[in-house]
Amino acid sequence: MPSSGDMIYLKALGQGILVLGSRRRAVDLLDKRATIYSDRPVQPMIAMLTSSSPPRYVEGLPDHKISLFGTAIMRTAYGFDDIRQNESLIHNAEKLILELFEAATPGRYLVDYFPILQYVPSWLPGAGFKKRFNDMAHLNFKIRFPPFEEAKCDMEDGRKGNHPSMAHSLIERLPEESDPNRKDMEEIARNVCAVAYIAGAETTVSSATALVYVLASYPEVQTRAQAEIDKVVGSDRLPVVSDREELPYVHAIVKEVSRWHSVIPLGVAHANTEDDEYDGYFIPKGTFIFQNNWAIMHDPDIFDRPFEFIPERYIKDGKIDLSLPDPDIAAFGHGRRICPGRHFSNDALFLLAASLLATYNIAAPKDKEGNLVPMKLEPKNPFASARFV
Repeated sequence: MPSSGDMIYLKALGQGILVLGSRRRAVDLLDKRATIYSDRPVQPMIAMLTSSSPPRYVEGLPDHKISLFGTAIMRTAYGFDDIRQNESLIHNAEKLILELFEAATPGRYLVDYFPILQYVPSWLPGAGFKKRFNDMAHLNFKIRFPPFEEAKCDMEDGRKGNHPSMAHSLIERLPEESDPNRKDMEEIARNVCAVAYIAGAETTVSSATALVYVLASYPEVQTRAQAEIDKVVGSDRLPVVSDREELPYVHAIVKEVSRWHSVIPLGVAHANTEDDEYDGYFIPKGTFIFQNNWAIMHDPDIFDRPFEFIPERYIKDGKIDLSLPDPDIAAFGHGRRICPGRHFSNDALFLLAASLLATYNIAAPKDKEGNLVPMKLEPKNPFASARFV
């Protein structure tokens, strides 16, 4: 079994788990052998949450970031403009995300190892997880069905809203109601729209939180970026995505945030669909495979002073240095499972960074005596988020 410096294999209750600790290992297996390493672990918990059975807002920087990215994603997914409607959808989705990240952790519940437990009555001692899963299933229904059905009604009434959306585009491509494939294809379209928020918002908000933290913690970085924006964009307008090539330092800040702050430290688990042999090691079919993104992005053999925030590392001859490993591999995955929304997320983070730098000076908080208050970046959940404390 693998047990080298950058590969660790272990078993938990009989389930094999392989952790890849270097970029080379992740590329070798998850990219070059993607045909057999692109499965997801089978977890009974997930099946129990995806049942189709129906069933305080606080002002502050984290809420504004959630609202910003959530509204953008909801508008893209469904074309909704109503702020209150978006806030309700965002609130439900955020709650489900936090629950899912905890519940989907391999080994979090015994039912993942003993699937027979999903059939025990909920009143039995130790079966309290069933009530929790049932509550999550109802929340999942509220996120998946009502907004998609509203988008369908808009299409039937000849309304598409003011913005193009995934839902309207997918609904237009659905076959007629009489087509036997209609039900399955509509279910796929519904799930694609719902997962747009669940897959993207939490990680994007986490990166945005880290961005604000580093701008407040490294004033010299902020000053240099503002000078670049003043020179290239001026003060008559806000930066746009097409300015990115002319703003390499701002672009480098976004890349360095993704490298320095690994939003998903161990990635999302893959599983191999058949037995495999790699570099002299045997990897049994169904092994849970994690890539240690944090270790990969802080490898001192690749990144000089890896624990320091240095945007300049991504710049060479005045342009983005493409020879360095792109932090996208840590944020968005590998192989056939790479996140299809990565370009949307990158554009959103660049626009946030450039707009903040163009309009604000971000500083660490001070106490009543005017002394700087130490800041610390801690996870909101241990898998894909962060907050200030």
